[in-house]
Parts: sequence; C-alpha cells; structure tokens
Amino acid sequence: MLFRKKGSNPLILFLSFMLILVVAFALGRCGNDLAPEGVTPSPTVGASHASPGSSNSAVHSPTPAAGAQVTPTKPASVPPSPAPTQPTREPTRNPNRSPRPTATPKEKNRARYYVVVAGDTLWGISRKFGITVDDLARANGLSVNATLQVGQRLIIPSMDEDSDFELPPITNRLDAPKQANLRSIAPDLVEYLTSRQGVSAAAVYLPETDTIYTWNTNIKFQMASTVKVPIMVTQLSQQYRRDPSASSPGTDLLVPMITVSDNDAATALLNAVGGPAAVERELNRRGITHTDINPNAWGLSTTTAPDMVMLLRSLYYGQYLNEPLRGVAIRLMASIVQDQRWGVPQGLPAGTPIAFKGGWLPLDDGWLVHQIGITEVKGKTVIFAFYNSKQPTWDYGKDTLRNSAMILSREDLP
Repeated sequence: MLFRKKGSNPLILFLSFMLILVVAFALGRCGNDLAPEGVTPSPTVGASHASPGSSNSAVHSPTPAAGAQVTPTKPASVPPSPAPTQPTREPTRNPNRSPRPTATPKEKNRARYYVVVAGDTLWGISRKFGITVDDLARANGLSVNATLQVGQRLIIPSMDEDSDFELPPITNRLDAPKQANLRSIAPDLVEYLTSRQGVSAAAVYLPETDTIYTWNTNIKFQMASTVKVPIMVTQLSQQYRRDPSASSPGTDLLVPMITVSDNDAATALLNAVGGPAAVERELNRRGITHTDINPNAWGLSTTTAPDMVMLLRSLYYGQYLNEPLRGVAIRLMASIVQDQRWGVPQGLPAGTPIAFKGGWLPLDDGWLVHQIGITEVKGKTVIFAFYNSKQPTWDYGKDTLRNSAMILSREDLP
C-alpha cells in the first residue's frame, strides 16, 4: 500500500506507481519461463508399443549418422507403463541393491508382454525394450532367428530378471525325499478336499524339510494338459545332453505349449522328443515311475499327485539341466496367460510368486481340473500338485483349486 506524503507532487507519484507495475509484470513473465531442473515434461510414455516404422518409433529411436558422437541422454524418471494386467502403482526401486533371485516378488520383475505386429523381428523388439536379443529369445524359448507370428505374445524380461524364487544350486544327484501324510501339516486342507464332490488328491513338497506330504497317494488321474510339463522337461534335458552350456531350449514350441496351453504345439513337441517312450524314460531317470504317457492321446496319460511333485522337485533343483535351461522352464510357467490364471493363483495372497501349469478336460463322468506348480506360503517355497476328477462342472473344479490354495496359504508350515 502506498502512502502520500504531505506536499508531494501527485504527477510524480502516479508515474512512480506505473513504473512499479511495469517492472513487476516483466519479472513475473521471466519467472514463468524458468522451470526448475527436473520438471520438464517427459516424452509420452508407451512409445515402446508403437508399431515399427511409426512416427512414435522414429521420434524416440533416431538413427545417428555414421561416425557421429552420440551424447547420452539422462533417462526419464517416469517408469515404463505397466502391462494392463499388472498393478498400476509405481514400484519401489533401490539402485544399490544387487540384482539376484529373491523369494519376495519385485514389481520390476513381474512379467511384461508384447504382442507381435506385422514386420516385427526379435532384433527390432529387443532394441525397442532395451534388452539383448539373446535375453529376449531365451525368455521366450526361441532361437534368435525365429520367425514371429502376428498376434504372438512375447515375454519381455527385465535386465536383472532371473526368477521370483530363490532357487537352490543346480544338482544332478537327489536322494529320495522323506514321506509324510498331508494331514500332519494341513489338516484343514485334507478336511476340505474330503468334503468336495468327485475324486481329489494332493501332494506338497517342502524343500526346508525335504519331505513330500501326500493325501490319496496312489490314485491315478488322467493328466489333461499337465502332461505338457513332462514334455517340456524332456525337451530341455535332451538339449542339455546335446550341449551342456546351452542357454536356448532348441525349439520354438515351448512358449505356446506352456503359456497358452497350445495343443498342436504339444503334439509336435512330443513327436520331436521321441514320443511317449522318450518322456517316460526321462521321468524314470528322475525316479518318477507311476506316470504313463498315452501313445494315442497325450491328454489321457495318467499320473499321481506325488509323481508330479517329484517332477517339479527335480526341476526346482535343476536336475539334468543347467541354470539357463532351468530358468527357461520356471519363467514360462510363471508367464501363463491371464485368462488361465484361475484356481490356485486366485487363492493365494496378492503378489505371491507362482510358476504353474493347469489342465482341464470334460469327460463322460465329469471334469478333470488340475494344477501343479511352485509357489510360496508365508515366505517358504512350496511345490504342489492338486488333481481333481469327476468335478460336476469346470467352475466347481476351479473353486476346488482356489479354495485349496487359500486354505494352504493360511497353514503354519514346518
């Protein structure tokens, strides 16, 4: 506020007032033009999903002239957009933490996906996401020269991605595990399964006790698509025997067979590994002796819940594999497409890591609805196999699996 002094000239006061307004206006304009460091708007996030050759791709991936010096650009502080099925909250990042497998799921290690469009190649996609073509091919069980199909769903691994599980060292020699009744650690689960319609069996292996806990041990079930896991393990083991340093599985059929449960891929790969006899030989060398692969219809192959837990135990320890090939199997089973993530994944607490495979098939006497896999209960690794036949409906079978996982996740395991 201005105060007029006695005897002062009104014209001088008026001109002084106008001068102050002009200076204040000029300073305000300058201040608005000076943005503080770090708040300059970033480029639109999501350009990595642009089609090859699109304007977005050209703008954000310029090709420097030959011999030109490229000045590194400070990366944007905005994290990549999550896949639609992933949580939208920003992950917690700690740049000082050494990347290693951990039992605690990390948001940056959750699987991201890319859907192939016309003209895509593995090399082009790897550049788009800032990863090596070898890592991209390995994560998807592909050769680096694989031909991609429009609409194909590719896993985009993180730079430090290995597994959401703390995996043990690779070993070829595994002693027989101890055996116990599932009721001794999960009485509520056994009581629940007993109350359900149809026929059920369950097996749970705990690495900390090296014990398989079983219920309805000797009942044999037709496997439906869970047979695809023995087929996968046979292919990976054969690749390891051909090349003990192999990092690629030597086939492009594993991704569709496991992640989307493609039946044509399973038939082709079963023939490629040498048919049912070759899969049974692979199982036998791992101490799995109650599984029979049907030569006429692989979905009607038979097994027991303990047999499939024994197979996953063998995979968990990397028996007759190396670390890269074990990693391929675990990552594929962790990347099942969203519309098949019912049952056990839905019954576990949110964020629980899981690598699994399901199988479902309608028969004359009801539905087969199975799931096998590796997960965690209160920070402890759990390998499980839940087999259910004669389920009244598919939804009833899915409920059996979901509630089984929910009950097991509440148990205080040894």
